[in-house]
Amino acid sequence: MVACVALASACITSHSEQRDSVATTSVDVAASVPVAAAAPVAVSSVAAPPPEPQRLNSTPPRAQPRPDPVQRVLDAARADLGKRGGAEGVDCSTYVRSAYRVAGIDLYAAASPRDNGVQAIHRYVRKHGRLFRTRHAAKGDLVFFDNSYDRNHNRLLDDPLTHVGIIEDVLPDGTALVLHATNHGVVREPMNLRRPHAITDARGQPINAALRRRTAFDSPRTPHLMSELFAGFGRVLGANRDLARPVARRSIRPIRPG
Repeated sequence: MVACVALASACITSHSEQRDSVATTSVDVAASVPVAAAAPVAVSSVAAPPPEPQRLNSTPPRAQPRPDPVQRVLDAARADLGKRGGAEGVDCSTYVRSAYRVAGIDLYAAASPRDNGVQAIHRYVRKHGRLFRTRHAAKGDLVFFDNSYDRNHNRLLDDPLTHVGIIEDVLPDGTALVLHATNHGVVREPMNLRRPHAITDARGQPINAALRRRTAFDSPRTPHLMSELFAGFGRVLGANRDLARPVARRSIRPIRPG
């Protein structure tokens, strides 16, 4: 029994010594292996090329097209549609002048001290544009009217240049759409010089709006439609375009409205 215990102790001691020996041997082997030196990194003596300069675009930027002055005038005129007119709102000449000022044109610039607004605009067109009475107006043209009201209160049709508007468009049937300030506001209304006494066409579409208010002194033959009171067109924008026949203003002789 004592021998067995001693043998077991010897086996335990032997295994422990073997483990210690193996560990010591591993450390010695690892210590004896030479460590490879780190390889030096070669540094080039040639300088890196400088960064390529950014190329500038030699093509100049394309210039933006300038807005069409006619379109600018019409946009400004349309923006005021529906506003109040008459004595408590905007009058016809102030309305037209404001629209043209958007295009850099002051239609009052040639005014005489005795001119009213419509006369001042007519004077400017006569000096800087073209006056004409052809039936072929263009967008942005001015349109003048006589006798839209009895300015001198003498009950005669002898009041020249009492109203002005702007041609917005001309329809295929010749009806011009006029933007103007009236007693019932800033509106768009038709005028057809081909049928000056007709209010509507065969389909019932309006082609001539009333401009002069009827009074107790008017007869059924007193003119009141826009085409009946038409006095002429004026062109400032693109005035160098060919016109069929520029003419002077027609003379206004006193006529009794009867």
